[in-house]
Formats: sequence, C-alpha cells, structure tokens
Amino acid sequence: MGKIWGFTLIELMVTIAVLAIVATMAAPAFNNMVLTQGLNKSTQTLVSTFNEARAKAVLERRAIKVELKSDSIGIPNVNTATQLNWQPESKSVLKSTSPTALLFNLNGGVCITDNSTPPACQRVVDANMDIFEICEKAGGSKSKKVSISKMGTVQQTQTGTC
Repeated sequence: MGKIWGFTLIELMVTIAVLAIVATMAAPAFNNMVLTQGLNKSTQTLVSTFNEARAKAVLERRAIKVELKSDSIGIPNVNTATQLNWQPESKSVLKSTSPTALLFNLNGGVCITDNSTPPACQRVVDANMDIFEICEKAGGSKSKKVSISKMGTVQQTQTGTC
C-alpha cells in the first residue's frame, strides 16, 4: 500500500493551539499600536490644518476660523470658505483644557475665539504660545502636544501623558 500524505488530527490541533497562544499574546500590543497610530495621525492632521488655515488667511487676505472638535464622534467635518474643521482620528481626544477654536487673521497671526458669528477674538494666545494636547483615548496615558505662537507658527512640541 502506498504512503498517505497529510496531517493527523493531533498535529492540526497542536498547530491551532500554538497559533491561539501567539494571537492572545499579540492582541494587546496590536491594540496599543492602533491607538498610537491614531494619536500620530490626529497630531499630524492638526498641524496641517493649522498650517492650511494660516496659509489660506494670508493668501486670501481674510480671517479663517479653525474649529476643533474634542472627539471623533458626531458630525463629519465640513470646511467652508472661512472655516476649517478638525477632529481627532480613531479614539484620540482633544484634552478638555485645550482651546476649541482659533482665528487666523490676514497677516497670519492667531487668537483664541468663541463660537460667535462672525468670529471675533476672545483673547490673544497666552505667553507667546498656546498648547493643544491630544490624548490617545479618553483617560489614556499617552499624549502629544502641539503649540502655536502668537504669529501663527505651529510646532509639535513633545510627547507626554494625559
């Protein structure tokens, strides 16, 4: 009789058990990686939204408002001619102590604004810079900070904890 090629039931069960153990160990690390990627993307889009608003304000010689949503739940972003919107990616959230709206004026400067129509400056950016902190998730441990100067210069300053 010829040799039969294949796997026995025991070999298949051992292989599946090993794969299950490896998957169980990898799942938390994968979840952490997804949260970190969401935080990185949220930070990058915030910086690019600020830069876009500043460039648009200077180019079009009119005030541009940037509205910041605190989380990714809710109404999708709809940008207009005088307003850009930003919301975090994935499970990331904007820390509640951060301002929620900015107004870029026609020379590229920036001030904190309220939700009035038309938007008006509520206060000038504090101590030469205002800081926006994005957390990886509500109650998360990782955060990234984005600072903006009075003149509208944007930079990602540091990684911290929420």
